[in-house]
Amino acid sequence: MKHRALPTLLGCLVFLSSCASDDDLVLCPSLSAPPEGARAFVVTDEYQQTVDVRLNGVRSECTAEANGNILMAVKAGLKLTRNLAENAEADIAVVPMMTAILDSDDQVVSNDSFGYKNGFDTDLARLLPVVEFELMVPAGGRAVISLTPNR
Repeated sequence: MKHRALPTLLGCLVFLSSCASDDDLVLCPSLSAPPEGARAFVVTDEYQQTVDVRLNGVRSECTAEANGNILMAVKAGLKLTRNLAENAEADIAVVPMMTAILDSDDQVVSNDSFGYKNGFDTDLARLLPVVEFELMVPAGGRAVISLTPNR
């Protein structure tokens, strides 16, 4: 029994080491959303229907860059809800979002705005998409994300 344990253990170590990455994960900088940016209302393209959009959880995974910056791979969950009594037709809702990167002195070093397109099928009242994006945060800095209304 002891003779089989060593080859099995070595095999497991070789297997697990092949899964290792050159990118070492590090503790992520602060990532926040202001209360007024955690919820927004947007209007669909075709039928001008109001959609309630909320941030539904945010996760990030971070790696250190050679220059000291931190690369944040962010996954932001959204919850989009519309009232089917207004219109149950298929339509598109674009969720505008923005990000800001602040340095260690809370000075804005960069910001970006982008939209995330979502399609509602006929008779579908709720969508739960996940938006994925990357942010480069300076050492000691932090990031802020926000939904922005289009209405």
